[in-house]
Amino acid sequence: MSGTCDGEEVGACHHPPMELVSLELAVNRLRDAQEALDAARADVELEAVAALRKGGAVDAICDLSGLNPHDLVRLEKVTGPVPAN
Repeated sequence: MSGTCDGEEVGACHHPPMELVSLELAVNRLRDAQEALDAARADVELEAVAALRKGGAVDAICDLSGLNPHDLVRLEKVTGPVPAN
């Protein structure tokens, strides 16, 4: 074994120690899942606003989206134009 990691000095190595590889992979999966959840939540909010603007019933939109009526109305007020699907 040479004292390098992919040609770098040992102290400059950015690879996790072997015992942490599985943990790092799990953390990366969690981070990816959280980003996907945030994107899905934003999609739901945007579609809920679009449905409201098209004349959908607040109760039906809230039941389906999981938003409460107060949040739905607030989102509608602060959301700009919604792109057409």
